[in-house]
Amino acid sequence: MRGDSTESVREFYERTARDYDKEYEVPYWKLYNEITWENIKQFLPKRRKALILDAGGGTGYWAIRLAKHGYRVVLTDISENMLKVASEKIKMEKLKDKIETRNVDIRRMSCFPSNSFDLAMAEGDPVSYCLNAEKAVRELARVVKENAHVIVSVDNEYTTISRILIPNMIQENFSEKASNKLSQFLKTGRLKTDFEFQAFTPEGLKALFETCGLQVIRMIGKPILAQLIPREKREEIIKNNFTKILKRELKFCDASSLVGIGGHLEIVGLKRLG
Repeated sequence: MRGDSTESVREFYERTARDYDKEYEVPYWKLYNEITWENIKQFLPKRRKALILDAGGGTGYWAIRLAKHGYRVVLTDISENMLKVASEKIKMEKLKDKIETRNVDIRRMSCFPSNSFDLAMAEGDPVSYCLNAEKAVRELARVVKENAHVIVSVDNEYTTISRILIPNMIQENFSEKASNKLSQFLKTGRLKTDFEFQAFTPEGLKALFETCGLQVIRMIGKPILAQLIPREKREEIIKNNFTKILKRELKFCDASSLVGIGGHLEIVGLKRLG
């Protein structure tokens, strides 16, 4: 991503790599991760020594979890500092023989041959952050084997409006500037916070996968019900009712009428023969 509009993404993660994991040690993100894992488990290769690509995998949370289940994993990221943290964790977990780390841009993975991975995943929203989602998804589709799955998590356009844009409009007393920012986001799906990112509607994400030759198998919102808990009470309520909330999230996460209110969207596509 060097030299283009997503350089700010790399710089952000270079700066925050050492503290990155700490931000996700709260009940909300633990719930999010368990919903993610329950979805991933359904599409894991049956062969435990299969090769999985964890694209944009940062500090290695998913790579390590997969390797502990016996899979071989290639972990990529654009931030060298994120990969350094990942390497330290991999060494600590004694998984160096199962996880390879590579400094690779998700949009440009020519270092990997076509049809080489048994599963490709991009968790943590790298497809949203790379600002060329089609190129990234086409690369993910290219590198997986036929009849293999691609799993991608992205920012949700609908909840971005309620989580960021509407509160900003209220804070700015619905100023013309705030209104224009919302109008622009509704046209492009792009918004700049720490860096610019691309959000998706469920319909847009499905169309993206189909354009890239992937058959959509499943889409979930994550989380859904937890989004309805007032933010000031969310962490305490999730912590005290984690198992119950997780059970209900898993029951409703793929309901077509509810997916759009999920904090993030996750989609699973299948690379068909031919």
